[in-house]
Amino acid sequence: MPCRMIKGETLETKREEQELIKLVSDILSKVRTNGDDAVKDYTRLFDKVEMDRVLLTEEEIKSIIDAVPDDIKELIDTNISRIRKFAEFQLSMYKDMEIEVDGKETVLGQRIVPLESVGVYVPGGRFPLLSSALMVIVPARVAGVKRIIAATPPGLNKPDPSVVYGIVKSGANEILKAGGAQAIAAMAYGTETVKRVDKIIGPGNKYVNEAKRQVFGTVGIDLLAGPSEVLIIADDTADPIKVGYDLLAQAEHDTAARSCLVTTSERLASDVNKRMTELINSLSTKEILQISWRQKGSIVLCDSLGDAIEYANSYAPEHLEVHLSDESEKIAFNNLRNYGSLFLSDKTPVVFSDKLIGTNHTLPTNGAARYTGGLSVGAYIKILTYQKVRGKNSQRNLSERAYRQSIIEGLAGHAKSASLRISGD
Repeated sequence: MPCRMIKGETLETKREEQELIKLVSDILSKVRTNGDDAVKDYTRLFDKVEMDRVLLTEEEIKSIIDAVPDDIKELIDTNISRIRKFAEFQLSMYKDMEIEVDGKETVLGQRIVPLESVGVYVPGGRFPLLSSALMVIVPARVAGVKRIIAATPPGLNKPDPSVVYGIVKSGANEILKAGGAQAIAAMAYGTETVKRVDKIIGPGNKYVNEAKRQVFGTVGIDLLAGPSEVLIIADDTADPIKVGYDLLAQAEHDTAARSCLVTTSERLASDVNKRMTELINSLSTKEILQISWRQKGSIVLCDSLGDAIEYANSYAPEHLEVHLSDESEKIAFNNLRNYGSLFLSDKTPVVFSDKLIGTNHTLPTNGAARYTGGLSVGAYIKILTYQKVRGKNSQRNLSERAYRQSIIEGLAGHAKSASLRISGD
């Protein structure tokens, strides 16, 4: 057997999945019907917070961000500039273009148009994920989106000040002080005070993801990102301490976060497995880690690097770290194809991308990396095509061919529309 499980994860049962679907469906339905009142009710139920209004006022925003220390503001501003720089680089790939065909008698083209409005979700349940605010809002602003509403949980009485500062400095116009499925519903359907958006973007827990899945079609969504995942491919050269803590850095996000070590080294697999209790107990987030590592952590021992690579490609992780010798790293880089984002060498842990390196940390999970990449500035734009026939010869040629194909397909209306232009007039 090329790969065998040293420690496996516990999979969610069908019953748990069905209960999640029903709960989220009920929340969406009530918010759609009762608007702001339903958002307030669910915030009282889940967050134990009473709200007079669901949106922060300008005065509240100013009061909150005035409490942020200058050194934290400077850190956030610097991180925003790095994320903006990469988003601007990505946007440079998208261009308005035209091509002339049929001897220049026909023009085919595309326009790059930003979305009118987006709702971005900024997680903040167990931890205020400031970095997510920057990652989902900065590309929207770079793309030229006019209206950006950010939803984030209310905290004890108000959202975390650093998160609010990040939301404002990144370029959001409005802040919805609600989280979970109720926030997704408010942005998707609209309420008395929240105008519906065109697309919802951002990572979240299983309730947020399920809500995004259910509202898709009513609004667009980016991808179903979360809970967090990391897979590390490592050989005998890897440091078990770095490997262990890199696994735990993602596992602490959520009790449902998945962390997986795939290795060709029996020594490393055994060492990491034995050390995990000690490493977990050394961290203040140990209560979450004990559950996530027990239920969702895994260690896989493979016979060869090729087997490890194929296992990783089948897993298609959100974050993929490579702790290999230089020669093996080159082989892995050339053969790994399914991942949200790749981290090469033990000098490049996921935490760098999570926080500030510049690439986006909103990435596909649950195997979605098989067919999509992570969030980019492209999620906030539309590529709109257009065409214009300018010459009689081109019109005649296109009409004749469109007519013939319409007859083959049995579409009489199409055929008639084409035949009216065969003369070239």
